[in-house]
Amino acid sequence: MLRALGFKEGHLMTLISFQSFMFSIPGVCCGLVVAVILNMFFRFLIYFLASNSMSFWVTSLAVIIGVIFGLVMPLIAIVLPV
Repeated sequence: MLRALGFKEGHLMTLISFQSFMFSIPGVCCGLVVAVILNMFFRFLIYFLASNSMSFWVTSLAVIIGVIFGLVMPLIAIVLPV
């Protein structure tokens, strides 16, 4: 629609990318908070039932993968159809 109104392709890509980040950044932050809370609950449950000692925190690799996935997938979903 915006392309038909005269938007250049570069400006349209910039607008769509900006909108994608504005939606995905709060989603990633909320997702990380929920992941940490659920992780602490389930690890405490495992610790209680199995008497296993482990850290209650989310690993850094899990955080990195979640952030990358949460930022890249919306961009791919929006940019490829354009």
